[in-house]
This record gives sequence, C-alpha cells and structure tokens, in this order.
Amino acid sequence: MTTNTHLTSTPRQAGGDTARTVFAAGGLLAAFGMASCCALPIGLSMLGLGGAASLVGIGYLAAPYQRELLLAATLCLAAVAFLSWRRWRVMATGSCAIGPTRSQTVTTWISLASAASAVALIALTFWIEPPI
Repeated sequence: MTTNTHLTSTPRQAGGDTARTVFAAGGLLAAFGMASCCALPIGLSMLGLGGAASLVGIGYLAAPYQRELLLAATLCLAAVAFLSWRRWRVMATGSCAIGPTRSQTVTTWISLASAASAVALIALTFWIEPPI
C-alpha cells in the first residue's frame, strides 16, 4: 500500500506563499518609508507629478529612522529571496508532484512585483540621496 506524500506538502507550500507575500509587503513598506523622506518626492517632482509634496509629512516622520527602515527592507527582501529560492529548488527537483495552482501563481507574481518595487525604491534613494 502506497501513500501520497506529495499531498501532505500542499499546506506547507501555502504557508510559504503567505510568508513570502508578508515579507514582500513588509519590504515594500519599509522601502517606501525610507524613500519618502527625500528621494521619492524629488523623483516624482522630476517626473512632473506635483502631488509628491504630500509625501513630505510621511518623510518627516520617517527621516530619523532611515537606517532602520533600510535594514528592515533588506532583511524582508532577503527572506523573500530565500523563500523563493527554496520553492524553485523544490519545483526543479520534481519532488512536488502537484503543480502550482492559479492562486499560488498570482501570489508569486505579486510577491515578486512587490520585491522588485522595493528594490527600485531603495535604488532610487541611493541614487538621489543615500541615507548612510
């Protein structure tokens, strides 16, 4: 009598997707807080968006914590990278007999888009005015 061991891995994958999404959102929020001080209003003003001045209030509150926000964003993005690498490694070895569902695919793309946006905000911050 054989058992389907691949069916027991589905809840762990769903938990990994949730953790990856939470870390990606945390990294994006931390990067937004870090960039809202100086880089984001200047960058949006360079693009001709006049509403960027409203970010100054958020930036005023976040300015003293730029280094901490950079650390939080970096740690969250590292966690997203590790969780994504671990999932892709499992999928590449073929140990997961069930393919990703549509909701897992959407969650993966949302997580990766959030992580890419966070990296872009961090790069913009270092390009305009480094926090360190």
